Amino acid sequence: MGAACSGEPMPLGQVKIFYTKGFQSRGLIMAAILEVGGVDYEQVDINVEDFFAPGGKEKLSIWGFMPEMQLPDGTRFAEICAMCELLANYYPKLKGATAADNGISMMLGSRMNDFYSMISTGPLGPGIAMNMTRGMWEDPKQFPDLLKAYETRMETATPIIKKFEDLCLPAGKFTSTGTTWGEIFVWAFLYQFRYAKLSCCTPMPPKLAKFMDEMEKLDGVKAAIAGTTNFGEQGPHLIDAMQFKK
Repeated sequence: MGAACSGEPMPLGQVKIFYTKGFQSRGLIMAAILEVGGVDYEQVDINVEDFFAPGGKEKLSIWGFMPEMQLPDGTRFAEICAMCELLANYYPKLKGATAADNGISMMLGSRMNDFYSMISTGPLGPGIAMNMTRGMWEDPKQFPDLLKAYETRMETATPIIKKFEDLCLPAGKFTSTGTTWGEIFVWAFLYQFRYAKLSCCTPMPPKLAKFMDEMEKLDGVKAAIAGTTNFGEQGPHLIDAMQFKK
């Protein structure tokens, strides 16, 4: 798994990103951030069946989840916000122009990461352990209380989306540069919420809609959407909310 910690500071060469190919979730974030930042990286595919096999998580990851990053000196660590902040220290496009920009970026990434966990855990997620191995999504009809669970999640999610809308600048960015890792983080999850037609952001509030348009002009973001990065094509992680109404 590599060294437990790094020694003397060293230039950041090619990093390895450990993640399962084929679906978005936090993989879409990493693909976009790595491409926008111009990071030299190798994507190492983690087989989902191996990961969810007995003892697989403990064998293949530090904390039992992905993605993970390995530095050239062998240091391997998890926690996606820490990974993104480290990369921002080496790749200027991911870093804000001011201390305020950097603080906002870290706030956006941390808050959206927590928010996505709340949204994707339970009935709104695809049941990764079961369905990624079988190549299928859950059938909402199996769960008689699914619609109520969805509505409850959206009641919590809607005011959080409003907070992001309030923080967004009229120009469609949160910082002076508009390309910090925290902003890419927000884009990647809103992109998945929009695809899933979640009611908390359907329609997307106006400033966030402008933000999405501006982010999707970035070449690295375009590549992540098109599936032309080292991560390849990525399928949706969240269940289409319209299935809850069927």
